[in-house]
Order: sequence, then structure tokens, then C-alpha cells
Amino acid sequence: MRMECVLPEMTANFKCIDHIALAVRDLEEGIAFYCNILGFELLQRRVIRGARTGMISAELKKGDIKFVLCQGTEPESQVSRLVTEYGPGVAHIAFGVDDVEAVGAALAKQGMQFDTDIIRGAGLRQLFSKRDPNSGMSFEFIERSGEAGFLEENVNELFAQLEQSGGY
Repeated sequence: MRMECVLPEMTANFKCIDHIALAVRDLEEGIAFYCNILGFELLQRRVIRGARTGMISAELKKGDIKFVLCQGTEPESQVSRLVTEYGPGVAHIAFGVDDVEAVGAALAKQGMQFDTDIIRGAGLRQLFSKRDPNSGMSFEFIERSGEAGFLEENVNELFAQLEQSGGY
């Protein structure tokens, strides 16, 4: 059966793609490819430890394009589970928005469910959707008001909320 697109009454206003998070099997191999072949700049590395599992990541940028490469540190980590379930590749696409609360409310009204509450930091608010079982996609909605990168406390809060919700 062919489905038609029907625009919801109130659509969320997305400004841009803020970044794309990629789940990788080997972070060092990913960094080498994106930097040495595609010419991206390595901005930052992170080690994230949750209550039970962890993740290592690298933030890469070229012009206005930003990728965050993520590798799980244990088989039970969110990223490792994602790679096992869906394979390596896009973990989530982050849409830049003006008002994350309004976007979250509009999308919830349309039936979207979320793995996190709004994560608040200085100059940065984020919200993560549940993964779509059909495509494997998850979306982040990110409101920036002064912070261009990612805050350590936001990343740690994200990891904690995903551990609590069982999301990945």
C-alpha cells in the first residue's frame, strides 16, 4: 500500500543540520578516514562513562559540516548495541532549532516519542527521539544560544538518560 505525505497542522521548524553522529566500529580508523582522506579537522575527543557502560567519540569539522564519531567501549553500551542491531553508520541526525521545547511539543503532538527529557546546559539545549524501528534513525533537536560545541555535562546527562531509558 502506497502512503501519501500529509503535512501536520503544526510542523517543527528546523533551521539546519547541526551535526550527524556516526556509530563506528573503530574510532581511530574513522578519524583517519575523515581527516586523512576527506580533509576534516579533529576538534575534540571525549571519553564518556555512564553508570554501566561507556563511549569514546571524536568531533570533526570541515566548513559548516560537522560529524561526531562514536564507538562503544563495552558490548552493552548504547553505541555497541546500535552497531549490533543496525550496523555502523548514522546514529542520529541533529536538527538545529530555535526553541527545543516548542519543537518537542509539536513533534510529540504528531506522535513522536523521546528517549530523553530536554538536556539543558549553558548555551545549549538538546532533545533526543526514540529510534524509528523501520529506518533505525534517531533525531536530536538542538537549540544553541552561544555554545558552538558540546558541553561535557550535557554529554554525560545524555548518556545517563539513555542508560535509564534503555535507548540507543
